[in-house]
Amino acid sequence: MSSKLTDTTTEDFAAVGGRVLITDDERVSTAAHSAMLAPYFDIATAVSGTVALELCRTSEPDLVLMDIEMPGLDGVETCQRLREFSSVPVIFVTGHRSLDMHLKALEAGGDDLVVKPVNHSLLLHKVAAAIRRHRAHAQLAEEKQSLERMAMDFLSTMGGNGILLNFMRDSIACRTHADLAQRLHGCVSELGLRAIVRIRHGAEFSVVTEQGDPSPLELSVLDKVEAMGRIFQFKSRLAVNYPRVSIVARDMPEEAERAGPLRDNLVILAETAEALCENVDMRVESMARAEYMQLALGNGVAAVEALRRKYLAMLGDTRLLLHDLEQGINRQVSMLGATQVEEEEITRLIDGSVRRVLALLAEGGDFEQDFGRVLDALRGDSGSDDVELF
Repeated sequence: MSSKLTDTTTEDFAAVGGRVLITDDERVSTAAHSAMLAPYFDIATAVSGTVALELCRTSEPDLVLMDIEMPGLDGVETCQRLREFSSVPVIFVTGHRSLDMHLKALEAGGDDLVVKPVNHSLLLHKVAAAIRRHRAHAQLAEEKQSLERMAMDFLSTMGGNGILLNFMRDSIACRTHADLAQRLHGCVSELGLRAIVRIRHGAEFSVVTEQGDPSPLELSVLDKVEAMGRIFQFKSRLAVNYPRVSIVARDMPEEAERAGPLRDNLVILAETAEALCENVDMRVESMARAEYMQLALGNGVAAVEALRRKYLAMLGDTRLLLHDLEQGINRQVSMLGATQVEEEEITRLIDGSVRRVLALLAEGGDFEQDFGRVLDALRGDSGSDDVELF
């Protein structure tokens, strides 16, 4: 993470740009945040949650930087109301360090959170990253709407035939590029054509044929037709190529009235699959992140459990050592030939010290419950709402 922070330049922030709405009732905090962000972003300010909601309705900003503690509508409730009509990213700024408050902020619809005192570099990176993600999601939503409109056009041009529309609806849910390639090949087959379909993803590709795994000859054909332009036809074979999708169809009819619509449908299919590749990319990335978070959570639980065991072992060892120390001192006092009064005074002092140490250890016994609450929170148990990690 540190390398990314180091590599980011001020030009990167300026290139992101956008309008940031700072919502805080404290003028000092507003001025400080404005000074951090103004060199790279357009700044607007709101002194309350009510004003912020009005500004977001009239001219939605690219990001809202929101304090949690505000009179009237606090940041959490403001964010909840904002989510009723807007998906603009919200970054909370708070002095609260409790997990309970952080969870409330995120559950209200917040995208990120920064704890005061605010680190200048961290805030800049979080703001820029949130704006980038929001714009990417907005672009994806526009592409999905465009694809849906395209699907409706498919239906009308096919004269009621829902093959292409079904491909659109089914393929939006694809989780892998191999699944998308299978669905694309199946749709081409429904059009009455035999075909080879290839979808590229990174340095790899997924190929589907009627026979299953592609032969070396079929792979060679795909490589060659890619260099022949967007659409290439040779006798009864038609190749349609996009940057990530290729379809090589066989048995194309000779009649123009049949061949023309089929060719148009193959082009539309390839273009649609090209657009859907980005959707699959996002799903694959999301699944990889989910796996990483699950692994990190498991490691966190194991680390806390190990710390808990060590703590309990330390308590037991400390009590034993204190007992041994007390016994040893009493024996040494007896051997030194002290008077009975001296022995009783020394014993009283030792006993008092040991009791105070044991009392301190007993007071620290609450750590056992704290460990339990932390573990419950990491495991997602319902009874862990009140746990505080700081």
